[in-house]
Amino acid sequence: MNDEKPRFENKIAIVLAERLLLWQELNVTAFLASTIASHFPETVGKEFVDASGANYLGMFRRPVMIFQRTRFSWFSYLWTEESR
Repeated sequence: MNDEKPRFENKIAIVLAERLLLWQELNVTAFLASTIASHFPETVGKEFVDASGANYLGMFRRPVMIFQRTRFSWFSYLWTEESR
């Protein structure tokens, strides 16, 4: 039996409404991601330098999944959660 913990115990999920324009999707995603990073600093890694010497800010230490929801899928999700 393998006693190793999964590499990521949790993930970051951002859910967007389907009726947004592309620029709005990008804006909302950036806004929500920055909010998560500022409220949960443990989700962001350290700054780093690549092989060519370029400096980079820390990135999320967890996978970020971005979903698009339809009105129907959102109600279907709520119904499923309430029925548990």
